[in-house]
Amino acid sequence: MNPSQVLEAYLFHLRHERGLSANSLLATIQAQRTWEAWLQKEAYRRTWMQATPHDLQGFLRSRAHLTDQTNGVTRWHLRSLYQWLQREGHALANLALSLETKARSPRTSHLRYIPTPAEVHRMLQLPDKTSLNGIQDRVMLELLYATGVRAIELLTTQLHCVWPSERKAAVQGKGGKERLVVMNDTAAHWLQLYIKGIHPILIRRRRIARLPTQGDRYLFPSVQNAGALTYSVLRRRVKKYAEEAGIPMLTPHGLRHAFATHLYQGGADLRSIQLLLGHENLSTTTIYTQALTHYLKDLIEKHHPRGIRYG
Repeated sequence: MNPSQVLEAYLFHLRHERGLSANSLLATIQAQRTWEAWLQKEAYRRTWMQATPHDLQGFLRSRAHLTDQTNGVTRWHLRSLYQWLQREGHALANLALSLETKARSPRTSHLRYIPTPAEVHRMLQLPDKTSLNGIQDRVMLELLYATGVRAIELLTTQLHCVWPSERKAAVQGKGGKERLVVMNDTAAHWLQLYIKGIHPILIRRRRIARLPTQGDRYLFPSVQNAGALTYSVLRRRVKKYAEEAGIPMLTPHGLRHAFATHLYQGGADLRSIQLLLGHENLSTTTIYTQALTHYLKDLIEKHHPRGIRYG
């Protein structure tokens, strides 16, 4: 098998045996393309199957200026690729064996700004309730904050997978894993109005634009593209309302953080939050405790007699 065929078999393994999500596969492909481009330029045009440990170390040194997170993805890909290559009998040794002992540097701790419940409430009131786009924006904002779904989960949700009368919806998360999310009465109310009054109008506009009918199944179909609304559209709309509400640097994922943090501040246990967010490991969910720690420190500084801002 030539390198292209072997790589295709490896990607098939990641997609169907390990269940990697589409975004993870794209990151893997990008890391592989960068590795192959470096070999073509710096290693006498050797293929990735002909590369040496010296090549590998030179490649990683050339990326030393990049962030730990970016290099962590690259290291993961190289370890996984060459482990699989040896296991499947395509190589006698694991080229990336030396990377096994190199731990990825911890993620830099940048405390994300979490809007208060009052700020989120103020932002939710901003969309125009008399326009098609305004109602659609209100529903998307309500669902992001009420359910904690990821942006891609919201945009790929299909119409038959939401039940506003039962206040629940089924979304497809990372790795194609499906989970059930629940919502409050307000979000369910806006969702029901949207499905009855706005979604049919969007479908008619798609027919006028002669867009493929496959895209009609999405809860938020695009009237300009074949499928659903794109992430760039969602991000732009969230940013617009956040700026109007005075919330700095808010993204769709920021509303997911707000959902989890406000639940935790309200007394919800981490295990329940983990299930609602769709995290595979509880350790991923614990990042939301950082925001509460900051909140409690601020509380002490303001209200304790020995606090800096007391009185």
